[in-house]
Order: sequence, then C-alpha cells, then structure tokens
Amino acid sequence: HGWQLGEHNIWGKHTNFELAARVPLLIRDPSSPTGKMVNRLVESVDLYPTMAALAGLPAPRDLDGVDLSGFVHNRPNGSRPNKTAVFSEYPRCPIDPSKPWTDLTSCVHTPKSEFSVMGYSVRTEEWRYTIWLHWDGDKLVGDFGQDPVGVELYSHKHDTEADFDAFENMNLADDPAYVHVVSEHYNLALAQWAQSNERTI
Repeated sequence: HGWQLGEHNIWGKHTNFELAARVPLLIRDPSSPTGKMVNRLVESVDLYPTMAALAGLPAPRDLDGVDLSGFVHNRPNGSRPNKTAVFSEYPRCPIDPSKPWTDLTSCVHTPKSEFSVMGYSVRTEEWRYTIWLHWDGDKLVGDFGQDPVGVELYSHKHDTEADFDAFENMNLADDPAYVHVVSEHYNLALAQWAQSNERTI
C-alpha cells in the first residue's frame, strides 16, 4: 500500500494523497469460517479495539479507534461502526512554506519541532480534503489560528478504486460550487485536530 510510482510526479509514500494514505485493512479471525470484503471507511487506530474485542478483552476507554469486529462476525448493522470521516496527517518541509507544492522536500529526517507545514487530511465517502497549516514547532501542532498555507479538495464521487490515476488530479478547493463542501470538511478537521491539539498543550 501507499507507494506512488510517478503519480503527481512523486515517487514514494510521503504525501496526503489517496495512494499514500489509503491502507487496505485485512483481518483474519480463525473462529470466522468465511471471508468477506467490506468497503467502508476505517482507520488503523481501529485495530487495537478490534483485536481486543476479538480476544474477548475490554479495550481502554480513551482509545481513538472503534471496534470493527461486527464486520468480521456479520453482526447486525447496529453493532457495526459507520464512520462518516477518517483522518490522516503528513507534514511537508519546504524551504519556502508559502510554496509547499513546488518543494516536495520530505520531513523524514527533520526533527518534529522543525517541520514547516502540516497537512491534515479528511476522507469522507465522496471527498478528500487536506488543509495545510503553519506548524507550531513549540507546541508541535498545526496552527488553526492562522490562514492556511493551502487547501486541497478532491472528488471521489465515482471512484470504484479501479484506477487510482483517475482521481485527485483537479483541486476543487477554490471552485465556488464547492464552498459548502470545503466548509463542512474544514469543520471536521477543526473538530478532530483543534481539540486534540488543545489536549496536547
């Protein structure tokens, strides 16, 4: 998963694009005789509570993830999580933060306190929204109090996952027809990260 082979002129994994952020999640429970495929929004943080549930153990209450074992055991829809959004983040370390798209310098060997910008990405059924924020190296969080460095919005409305080259090629963030989509996804990002940033501080 997560390896771009020239898409967006990038070789590697270090982006917030679908190809880098999307991870097929496979769960095998020996007590479940048949396999099945479920096309839902899930996150890697869901693994811990799911494994705990499958092992018959209680999960700690302060986990970010949700138990996905209802999908494994074909439980009724009420016991299956139905996430409306999932979240990922990845930084960029351009020399000039006002031009993060022209300098794809990776932050792999950069101390977290020296990141330039952080990309907070929200994926819903039909959209991927990424807001690039100035990085506060003292608090180690993106600064929602400043104007964003950049915003991306890509439609996945007709994405059947058959052709990853067909999507995330046209940024719709500045298109007036999608101002409500940008606003809705900004609020999801704000709720996800601004609150967790406050807990970090």
